[in-house]
Amino acid sequence: MIDVYDIVRPGDRVDIEATVADDKSDDRRYYITKVYDVGETGEVEVIMPMEKTRIVVLSVGAVYDMYFYAGKGIYACSAEVVSRRNENGVAVAVMALNTELRRHQRREYFRYDCVIGMNARALTDEESTFYEKYGKLMNDQQPMDKGVIVDLSGGGMRFVSAQDYKQGCLVHCRFMLNIRNKMNTYDEVVRILFADELANNQTSREYRGQFMKMESGEREEIIRFIFEEERKMRAKHSGM
Repeated sequence: MIDVYDIVRPGDRVDIEATVADDKSDDRRYYITKVYDVGETGEVEVIMPMEKTRIVVLSVGAVYDMYFYAGKGIYACSAEVVSRRNENGVAVAVMALNTELRRHQRREYFRYDCVIGMNARALTDEESTFYEKYGKLMNDQQPMDKGVIVDLSGGGMRFVSAQDYKQGCLVHCRFMLNIRNKMNTYDEVVRILFADELANNQTSREYRGQFMKMESGEREEIIRFIFEEERKMRAKHSGM
């Protein structure tokens, strides 16, 4: 049995994913927040997540899948909100673990630290409605702004941009990956889950986005790219 006190620490990032899809979308609700504390009886206290400019109040009795980004790796479990409180101005949800922590092995969450140029553009409200209904872009030829992907996975990306993307908005991202000596272009839409200021950089912000309605074949290509790049890095460090 994995002891929660050995794995989870205050300040650790935690992803919270609803176990049931939203009635208005095929996409499960997904939030990013941080661990506030670990209780004496093993409950994990998390800071209420933000969506756009408002606090998302997690309902007592609601069940979520939780993914802890700990120093020893990514760990997952199912947990239920058992209580809520406000401590020193911080809204906190107390989560009781329904399952034991387990090392997380979902391939789409394998991440690759990188520096990959991309172009991006926030979708208008009309374009967002069209995309969420039909799963395709109204117009993929609009002018786009520069950005840099710094973390890539089969589930999403972390990127830096000088543009002000609002939390919750949809952004069209275009980037290229060299897979087995072939440059592949990807036009993907991400939902902005989290935005943060960059230290010592007042002109850009860092964003984390979740891929929306991505074709399974494209997801597998990105995962294959990550595995190949990590294999190259291991070989380089081992001197092979």
